[in-house]
Amino acid sequence: MYEGTKVLRDEHEVILRVVDATEATANAIEWGAEAPAQFLNEIVEFLRLYADRQHHGKEEDLLFPELENKGMPRNGGPVGVMLPVAVCR
Repeated sequence: MYEGTKVLRDEHEVILRVVDATEATANAIEWGAEAPAQFLNEIVEFLRLYADRQHHGKEEDLLFPELENKGMPRNGGPVGVMLPVAVCR
């Protein structure tokens, strides 16, 4: 396994754990539990900064261009599906 993709996969695992915790929190709230506002703010902050900006930035700036260099098309393929709409235009 390549080190770069291992880093991205490890990051996916961290993100998935936070998503699971978010889902569990949402379910608890539906059943009447209260979630501290600070906890909810930290989830949002994690998703904005780590998942979206840092992790997705690595994919968009490093992984996807390398996939394109190896012959995977940007449009009509997996890279195009994963990129934000504005980047594909």
